[in-house]
Amino acid sequence: MHDTLHTRPRKPVRPSQGQRRANYLGSGLLLGSGLLWLVAHHLLPLPEFAARHPLETWAMRIHGAAALFGIAVFGSLWASHLLPAWQHGRHRASGASLAVAWLLLLLTGYGLYYVPDEDWRAPLSLVHQLAGFGLPLGLGLHVLTVRRSRRVARMTAAARP
Repeated sequence: MHDTLHTRPRKPVRPSQGQRRANYLGSGLLLGSGLLWLVAHHLLPLPEFAARHPLETWAMRIHGAAALFGIAVFGSLWASHLLPAWQHGRHRASGASLAVAWLLLLLTGYGLYYVPDEDWRAPLSLVHQLAGFGLPLGLGLHVLTVRRSRRVARMTAAARP
């Protein structure tokens, strides 16, 4: 009984609706433009006398703009969601894996853009692609685990007399 009098209520760390929408929009744009580049680079036939397919250039332009948007969203989530949730000790595994995927994407994207050594290009590209495919999967898994734990907490609270 004494413990219940001195426990502080937890502050909610759920991202706002605007942050969630921005996160889904940014992730969708990044995944879509990345997939478009992969298709244009590996599957579409090259036009005559072209070094690359024209869609590759447009996909990279969209991907670059979406990356700037995604970095801003990640920064806002870092301050208002990641750090408070980490302090509360909630969903650390799925949240940390998402943060690692984002950081890998940031570093490898930077490397693909700026590192001049061609020997680094293939491994950076592979890691970037794997992290890019993993991010939406990780985001979905994170959302599902959070929803499941919230549902269990509501059911447990409703079962108490």
